[in-house]
Amino acid sequence: MPSSVFSNRLRLFPESRFDQDFPVVFWLAGLWFYLKSFLYFCYLYMLGLDPTPYSAAATFEIFYFAIALVPAFVLGVAFWNEKAFAVVFGIIYLVIDTPILGFHVLRMADEGYLDSGLTQSFEIGSLALNVIVLGWLIGTRSALKARAAGSGKAK
Repeated sequence: MPSSVFSNRLRLFPESRFDQDFPVVFWLAGLWFYLKSFLYFCYLYMLGLDPTPYSAAATFEIFYFAIALVPAFVLGVAFWNEKAFAVVFGIIYLVIDTPILGFHVLRMADEGYLDSGLTQSFEIGSLALNVIVLGWLIGTRSALKARAAGSGKAK
């Protein structure tokens, strides 16, 4: 019984995300966090293909990506289910994640892994999407606070 209650309230891919009144920022953020969790899984796989011993930077990235993929997935679910806490936790996650992802991109460039145009577009594109989603979530948070403050004065 508890699992049916859970599945009725929280779905991995809710149909409501296709409604016209579904917030676009929640849709994009949910999609990005789902993709980010898959991307970090792929990073772990690719880092595991590097010959040992790993550098200190690669070891840090392995631990970070292994830990970060779980909250990314949870935030994807939360955004697509329109949970209010997702905005704040999404901002916190991206404030921590963006510099580390930037460090990863710089390390990949330094080691010559960004020679391919496809790899460049994926690595730099993921960093750009982090910045875009972070900015949009901060703007959404600010707008929600301003709207709440404005409605409080009207009463």
